Amino acid sequence: MFSELLNFRGINWWTLLGGIGMNFIITMILALVGVYLGLMEETSEAYAEFGLPGILLLLFLACGLAGFIVARIADDVPIKHSFMSGLGAAAPLVAVAVTSFNAIPLMLALVAVAGNLNGGMLAIRRSSRDS
Repeated sequence: MFSELLNFRGINWWTLLGGIGMNFIITMILALVGVYLGLMEETSEAYAEFGLPGILLLLFLACGLAGFIVARIADDVPIKHSFMSGLGAAAPLVAVAVTSFNAIPLMLALVAVAGNLNGGMLAIRRSSRDS
């Protein structure tokens, strides 16, 4: 199954690049919101306590929505497009994990890819016989 997800056969490159860009923008917006909430004096205590679960949930849901959109736009292989577009969210998080020697961004990268894959699975059109 994973060998089919990781090859580039049947990929619409414009759809894939759009999905990578959308996931990259989602990740950067959530990172900036996290930095802002962590640095503001009024919200820093609440963010220290509830910030990571909140960002984790928001990242999963936002990347799931992005994966859903990319899979709906994709012509031939929707799950492959949504899975590979998760690289737009995973690449900056893996770079932060490597440069800061921190495992939390690596966990966030896995959650982002899982959200994209989940969104892609939800976007598959079901035939009328399956319902």
